[in-house]
Amino acid sequence: MESLNYLRDCVLLQELTDDELLRLSQIMSTDAENFMPGALIAQKDMPGDSMFLIKSGKVQISLPADQTDVILAELGPGKFFGEMSLLDKAPRSANCVALEQTEIFVITRKHIAYLVEKDPKIAAKMMLAMSRILSARIRVLNERIQAIFSAS
Repeated sequence: MESLNYLRDCVLLQELTDDELLRLSQIMSTDAENFMPGALIAQKDMPGDSMFLIKSGKVQISLPADQTDVILAELGPGKFFGEMSLLDKAPRSANCVALEQTEIFVITRKHIAYLVEKDPKIAAKMMLAMSRILSARIRVLNERIQAIFSAS
């Protein structure tokens, strides 16, 4: 039941009812994976078929560059990452590193396929929430790009 409280706090799952959260938790593993500070959770250009929900801790999303990494985001509890590879089957687009002791839940492509087939209402709510969040992330990146070009 403790895991349900953490899932409830995830921005991706906030539209789910308690019953839907329970059904989702029965499909996915609610045993959180642990990562020590500095641990690489996902690496750019590597295959990926899962996304991650942060239970606790903090994760830095970055792109390698010549001199230093370009930090795209720092995400904490209730946030998610890794969704792009889950959705488009392309390699990971960024490095994801634990900044502190971090616990994550994993949702795989198989979990999503199962939901689409067996519990499409949950899948639809999750995909709609993911679409809204991805749109917000793109808007923030657009503003950052505009600021870079405006400063030139």
